[in-house]
Amino acid sequence: MAKARSNDSTPGSPAPDPRWQELTWDDVSEWAGVRTVSRGRAYQRQKRVKQLAISEDGRLLATVTGTARYAVVVGLQDDRESDDDAVIESACTCPVGSDGCKHAVAVVAEYLDRLSREESTPCADADDPLWAELDAANAALDSDDDMDEEDDDDDDDADVADPAPSTKASSSRKARGTDARIKAHIKAKSREELAELLCSLTERFPELKEEFCEHIALTEADASRLIAQAQKELDRVTAEPAWRSSWTGAGNTPNYSKLLHRMERLVEQGHADAVVRLGRELIKHGMRQVGGSNDEGETATELGGCMPVVFDAVAKSSLTPAKKLLFAIDAHLEDQYDVIGDAAGTLLGAAHARADWSAVADDMARRLSAAMPKHSASGDPQIGGDFTRNYHRDQISGWLSMALEHASRGAEVAALYEAEARLTGSYHRLVRYLFAQKRDDDAKRWAAEGIARTSAKLPGIATELIGQLCEAAQRANQWDIVAAHAANLFFGTPGKSRFNELMAAAEKVGCPEAVRRLAVKFLETGVSPIRLVTTGNSTQRVRVDPDWPLPVPEYLVSTMRAPDTRHPVQAHHAVLIEMAIADKRPDDVLRWYDQWRALRTASSSSGGGWFNPDALSDTVANAVAASHPRRAVDIHRGQVDRHLTITGIGAYETVASYLLKMKPILAALDCDDEWTELVRQIRERYRNRPRFMEILDRLDGRPIASKRGPRG
Repeated sequence: MAKARSNDSTPGSPAPDPRWQELTWDDVSEWAGVRTVSRGRAYQRQKRVKQLAISEDGRLLATVTGTARYAVVVGLQDDRESDDDAVIESACTCPVGSDGCKHAVAVVAEYLDRLSREESTPCADADDPLWAELDAANAALDSDDDMDEEDDDDDDDADVADPAPSTKASSSRKARGTDARIKAHIKAKSREELAELLCSLTERFPELKEEFCEHIALTEADASRLIAQAQKELDRVTAEPAWRSSWTGAGNTPNYSKLLHRMERLVEQGHADAVVRLGRELIKHGMRQVGGSNDEGETATELGGCMPVVFDAVAKSSLTPAKKLLFAIDAHLEDQYDVIGDAAGTLLGAAHARADWSAVADDMARRLSAAMPKHSASGDPQIGGDFTRNYHRDQISGWLSMALEHASRGAEVAALYEAEARLTGSYHRLVRYLFAQKRDDDAKRWAAEGIARTSAKLPGIATELIGQLCEAAQRANQWDIVAAHAANLFFGTPGKSRFNELMAAAEKVGCPEAVRRLAVKFLETGVSPIRLVTTGNSTQRVRVDPDWPLPVPEYLVSTMRAPDTRHPVQAHHAVLIEMAIADKRPDDVLRWYDQWRALRTASSSSGGGWFNPDALSDTVANAVAASHPRRAVDIHRGQVDRHLTITGIGAYETVASYLLKMKPILAALDCDDEWTELVRQIRERYRNRPRFMEILDRLDGRPIASKRGPRG
């Protein structure tokens, strides 16, 4: 069972049983059944649950308004088969009576909703009249059970009658006894008596009346009436606003259960084609509703519950096999929210003739031809200019390629991917396909073209292509190319891990010394051994240090950018510090830190690289605390002074954290008085900041209520 938020108990309201807070809808569905849960939740959303209260022993007592007003009690009992789980048990004065009726589900849903909103539930009075109603209903069930006891082999398990919910085994036995009595009662009646009884029941129970109307329409070959009713319900439910407030929990989730029921009946009676037509509209309008919903997937779940019956209808319909496949593909193309899920999987995964898949491929090819992307003024497609259109086109071409493979027309896939790569920028798909086909030379050629064409507008695709080329070089043991890729990553975004990766690759090539020297020089100066330079006629070319031992593939050059002349080239101090710490060189740590501080003070710059200055200072102080304790204290003291100029709880907490870091270091230097004096001075200077004083009180463990006279 999944955990739920607890509900704080209030006077007059018993603390909730923790097991209620662990219930999931899967648990409730296992108890009552999916359809009953759907109906019960609908009752709860319609606010039919009244007078909800909780007894001292944790049972829920309420009334639920259905065709009449029913008394309901729901409780939790330990599961006899598991020490960790509990089972839900209920009793209701409705005709079902036993565990798991929709009225009991509605009570559970209402209580769990209150728990999620942290609302209290009042205590149930011991003399509440609802208990007496339930006692009477329970006694009736007991008498039914007594009549069947002589045929029951489980007498030892019989429970003593109790107004509380019975165990699951006893409830099931009572239900069987009730069912047997009802069946015997019906069989004993004459035809006229049965007719009179059914007429009376249809007047009392609208749902039964509706079932009879549907049955009559179908038996009289009047399916058009049921289809019209399903169409009306479809129009109604998909037009409902779907929303949910994350603050209050209020909202509306469309209830698709009635539409689902009608579609199921139509399929059962052989009207699959009608359900297919309804299904097309349902997918179209339902997806639009899901897209406009502001909830956490509840609407998508409701809609998704209808998908299995829709695709069951497609499978049983008179559509040709190719049309059935296209229905499933169209549903997936319409679905941007994963509503379809696995519902279409059986249809798409079934065995189909190659001719059917070929017909699907031809249809998808026609669609692709009609979805030509826009072109620029020069006539080239605007790669990256319209992500939505290109994404939809990539989906169509993806289904087309699958259809071609199933139709044994795989030879056409490469040409398809080649054309699409230049139209939409989907080079990564083409290159992946060519490598899989062992066409490595073609893959490398297309990857180089793709990198050049996508690096500006679609850098993510260019990066993926570069990664594919690196993987190909690894497979071919081309370690100089692998090392060139590692160098490209390191010089682009330097870091300790990137440096280590570069050195590992250089070792395999056999040139670690030269690579290390120039890589460290880059970190110390900010000047890369491979860089773009602008010539006098404003053209750019790559300049490679003559001592650089690794190749520079042309496709990597196309991703390089010239240095920004607005900012001076600087050392990568943060990386140098990180590497010195890893190598346990505290003197170098402080040397690079001091250079960074001087540069930052002179230029108000972070000194190269995107990092948190406070985090860097903390890292350095922690790294040199053992070898250079006084320097560590000085760094922490500088952070204290800087944050003292800021007013706010966050700054106060930060000052306190640095003071706590200084305390053990100064103690080790036998300078406890220095720490005490610093805290005293801060107290004296900022004594008019009471929240700050409260935070400083915690440094020496001063209780909030302690009386020490004036602070400071």
